[in-house]
Amino acid sequence: MASNQDLNNILLTSYYELYDVIQDGDILMYSGEDDVSKIIQKATQSMWSHVGILFKIEPWKRLMLIESVENMGVRLIPLSRYIQNIEREEEEEEFYARLIIARHQQLKPEMIHRLINYSIDLITRPYDIEEIMQIMERLRTGQGKMKRDRAYMCSEMVYECYHKIGIELNHHPFGFISPEDIWLDENVIGITEINHL
Repeated sequence: MASNQDLNNILLTSYYELYDVIQDGDILMYSGEDDVSKIIQKATQSMWSHVGILFKIEPWKRLMLIESVENMGVRLIPLSRYIQNIEREEEEEEFYARLIIARHQQLKPEMIHRLINYSIDLITRPYDIEEIMQIMERLRTGQGKMKRDRAYMCSEMVYECYHKIGIELNHHPFGFISPEDIWLDENVIGITEINHL
């Protein structure tokens, strides 16, 4: 395992080997170059622009991602489809996205069922696009507080799911949580990078 700061030494794993590496509740960290990603990266001074929660469907050996995206809200998508969509964007826009699997060290096996159930219950909740503008204002003024509502940016969704099972993720002192805050949590450890070329 690599530390969450040590991206140069993290091992690459092909999608076809991921099933044996990923554990339910692992966190997918994404670094992209689309417009929303660039806004988030600039506002948070981070390479990370997106985050979601992974789990397995055992009988079919499928990897699934629960995420919140700006045009749909909270959704469930096969990880294979998510990677295909990224590869198509990379081809069209000529960039390379990094996909890192991270794991929260305090997530115990007895917590995982509740984590996955709660995250599934959030499916169809709206994306919190207004929060991005509020984050930029909080960074400018240095004021704000953590807002809890029924709309979620990707990192808010992950935070809420972990909070529901008693794990408090790192968040920004200006009153929001970004993918970078999750990455910098002392209990979140980088496991592998997905080799999706």
